[in-house]
Amino acid sequence: MIKTRVEALRVLGLGPDAGEQKIKAAYKDLVKKCHPDVTGMEDATLYNRITEAYQFLITESKGQVLTHTRVMGKANTRKPASSADYAAFQKKAAKQKERRKQEFEQKQKDFSAMYEKQEADYKRAMEAIDAIRVARAIEHMVWANGLGKDINNDVKEE
Repeated sequence: MIKTRVEALRVLGLGPDAGEQKIKAAYKDLVKKCHPDVTGMEDATLYNRITEAYQFLITESKGQVLTHTRVMGKANTRKPASSADYAAFQKKAAKQKERRKQEFEQKQKDFSAMYEKQEADYKRAMEAIDAIRVARAIEHMVWANGLGKDINNDVKEE
């Protein structure tokens, strides 16, 4: 456990007159070099000691603590939305809504055309079935009267 400023500065490799900027720079460099993910070592005592020294110095000087992501160079790039971004969002959303509306209308037209075609095919099939039934009824009536029994339509007798 670090108890004095001099001891914390020594861990970071700095002299007793180091300012906040030098402390932050030294901390960043040491963390980048000694982090367990970088070194591949499972023992994180050196890294923890460096972090403890930095925390002690920052708490002592009441400065702002650096987050791990800022130290490793992964700055938070998220920015608040502006009214221009919202206007662009609204424009994009309106285009998507219009595109979806057109796609839906096209699907409805395609479905209607398919349904009408099926209805027409069904109607033609039913008319053909009715015509076949009428033809068979006529044929049965002819046979019932004895007119067509002796006649073979396809065969010629000699």
